[in-house]
Amino acid sequence: MDNLLNETTFEEHIANCLANSDLYNQRTSEQFDIEKLCDAEMLERFLRQQPVVWTKLTKRFPGQEVATVIREYNKRLDRGESILTIMRKGFTVSGAKVKFCQFKPVLEGEGTDNYRLYRANRFSIVRQMRYSTGEDSGNELDMCILLNGIPLFTFELKNEGTDQNYTHGIYQYKNNRDPQNRMLRNCLVHFVMDNQYVFMTTKLNGEETSFLPFNREAVNPPIEDEYPVAYMWQNILQADSLLDILENFIKRYEESYEDKETKEQKKRIVVIFPRFHQLRAVRKLRQLVREEGPGNNYLVQHSAGSGKTKTMAWLAHQLANMTNADGTAIFDSIIMVTDRIVLNRNMAEDVVNFETTAGTVKDIRKGSKKLADALNGENRIIISTVQKFAYALDYLKHEKAKKYAIIVDEAHTAVGNEAAK
Repeated sequence: MDNLLNETTFEEHIANCLANSDLYNQRTSEQFDIEKLCDAEMLERFLRQQPVVWTKLTKRFPGQEVATVIREYNKRLDRGESILTIMRKGFTVSGAKVKFCQFKPVLEGEGTDNYRLYRANRFSIVRQMRYSTGEDSGNELDMCILLNGIPLFTFELKNEGTDQNYTHGIYQYKNNRDPQNRMLRNCLVHFVMDNQYVFMTTKLNGEETSFLPFNREAVNPPIEDEYPVAYMWQNILQADSLLDILENFIKRYEESYEDKETKEQKKRIVVIFPRFHQLRAVRKLRQLVREEGPGNNYLVQHSAGSGKTKTMAWLAHQLANMTNADGTAIFDSIIMVTDRIVLNRNMAEDVVNFETTAGTVKDIRKGSKKLADALNGENRIIISTVQKFAYALDYLKHEKAKKYAIIVDEAHTAVGNEAAK
């Protein structure tokens, strides 16, 4: 590839690859309304693909259908609702249940309304995105990805040919971007990408901003005739991949923390975006279950500090939601077994934080509640210690008709040979 090391070429190359991929188009910054935080034309296009909703809106707000939805969307953002919730659940306007996107239906064929609406989704790639009318107003983001007109992901791109790399992009987000800017505050994740490396953050916080690597390996391996980071636009940023990440991987919840100065317990909103290896591990296992069904053993290796408990939490929830062609659950329950009390507590917290339906998770590490009782209950995910799990083995042997996914933490050391068997 000629001229690979020119920044404009880099940006153009990424934008063109995405714009020409499935369910994508390319839009301009001028088509985006900063105050309304959307590309109204793309939003209207998706709203019109919902005939029942559009008819109700037209009856109730003739000529003002889109403006009414945009007003409600902004009102919700201003009172603290997340774009993630709006994308996942939509909202009701005067009896019309508005959807902002449609995830890919797992069990529905091409003729169904949901499948048709999924095919109507449009991701838009925008270069040189203006994101502010205030102090940052002269500034632009190198790239932004919108879904049906709603901004989700921002990018700073750096090219080593101009003596710039990812560290310059990180500096820009930390020092030249107002973390209170309405668009930056509401977007779900911010990426910094150069020819070799990718980093990301879900929350801009000035110089305190923490970026995590989003690389295939410690150093991204070369790709023939491409940049080493081409996995981003060839795989991760493809429409089906982003819909999957939006639906199943990005987590937003409230957590308690201690204020360093006052020592008081406070609460804050946390947004979790998976790292590359976490996404890869869960997707691989999901694919294997689809192809091979239950009854097989797999080993997942994670190095220290790589977010193992969160990988396990994502895996547990996604296995719990997997269904057969007839709509029945592939697994009756997911049992998570651990032997380390501290990690155990972290794991329980992560698994509970990741639940989207209250009551999905049952933690039976303490008290006399038996694992066997929990298995008979409605809980889809059960967290147990090795010791408790041993008592339930007899019960499990007799439950021949049921299928369980057992996720064992520290399978190589913490669990004794007998328990492992």
